Amino acid sequence: MLLIAQEYSTSLVIPPSAHAPLRKATGTHLFMAVGFSTKVNNPQGTSVTKLIAQDDTTTKEDDDELTVYGVNANNNEIIYNTSLINIEIYRGEARREVTHLKKPRGIASNEYGDVYVADMGNNRVVSLFNRKGETLEYVRESRPESPDFSPFDLTTSTNGIVFVTDSLGAKVWRWDPTLEKWTSFIHLVEKPLGIVLYDKDDRWAYYNQSRLGIITHDGRQVLITDLSGRQIAEYKPQEKESRFRYIAVDYYGNFYMTDAGLHQIVKIDRDGNFLDEIGGRGKDDYEFLSPQGIAIWKRFGQVCVAESYAAQYYLIGTSIKEAAIRTVEDKIEIALSLTEKARVTLELKQNEQVIHQFLDNWIISQGQFSRQWVIPDSLASGKYELSIHAQPYYSSTKYFTAEKTVIWNYQK
Repeated sequence: MLLIAQEYSTSLVIPPSAHAPLRKATGTHLFMAVGFSTKVNNPQGTSVTKLIAQDDTTTKEDDDELTVYGVNANNNEIIYNTSLINIEIYRGEARREVTHLKKPRGIASNEYGDVYVADMGNNRVVSLFNRKGETLEYVRESRPESPDFSPFDLTTSTNGIVFVTDSLGAKVWRWDPTLEKWTSFIHLVEKPLGIVLYDKDDRWAYYNQSRLGIITHDGRQVLITDLSGRQIAEYKPQEKESRFRYIAVDYYGNFYMTDAGLHQIVKIDRDGNFLDEIGGRGKDDYEFLSPQGIAIWKRFGQVCVAESYAAQYYLIGTSIKEAAIRTVEDKIEIALSLTEKARVTLELKQNEQVIHQFLDNWIISQGQFSRQWVIPDSLASGKYELSIHAQPYYSSTKYFTAEKTVIWNYQK
């Protein structure tokens, strides 16, 4: 078990090397895989799935082995893996112009092999199919009857509906590929960008309410709606330099936005409440350079982030925020905030010895927590340490525990 004394956010954590031997893939790694055939050139949307065609149902050993799609926009191509080590590139068919992409942006996929691309430069959505997890093939194109249609991102539901942001048309479209029917879903949305659906019918969804997370106002706001388009909440970053691009959602309905302006990931809950900022500008661990696409495989909380420098892979962890301890009459009050649900242990220590244990692997939800206990009569005046251990309830639970220590000077 990895124990991390928090000096930075651990809402996303680095998986052990045995789980992910290559956690950060750079342009050099791409060159080693495909040679001179391509290079990283303006990464955009990202999507992850577990393809049924590649799932060995006789074992659980491969359940966390995913197919990852990444848009390499300025090269008009999709880079994806066909195994843990093999990389393929979709560029369309040489003699069929209709199969070629132009300035693609967002991408979405499902476990059946369907892949949808916001082909912005061609003002259309392109449908692809991943046959047996080996080859992406062109299927068709589609667009609504709108002269200003400029798709930026899209997201799919379990029943096959596709929601598409239209950045120039200032709206969100609902597309039914089976009926080939386009419906203007949300009107007058200023410069919508990234979009993601939390689908209640998804088997890897904890809550029974579907929600859409939509980045609007050219990256300055996040709108959360239900599937009728009714607004539930909104979130606006405080820093004027923030520029959200793409958005993903986890098992508990928390939203994660890439902030290309401040080189970080911002996490909010399903009601639009701020939870954490992860990262900062740089090339080290827990750092990013203009992050763009982000995707989460909700079953295990596997997170993929595309940035100008690399593609990074994380697991969902938890961070201990705003921990405090104080005396309230004859009681001790402990308050803290978590960025993800966790099993929490609270121990009062002196000279590295446990004097009293308040909680032992107590399950605490994300957000604010506060509780009071009667101070034991045997507790003498002195300097104590409150030791907080938080083991994520989800995703990285087997791999790491966050730790925080708070000093308490007690006068009896």
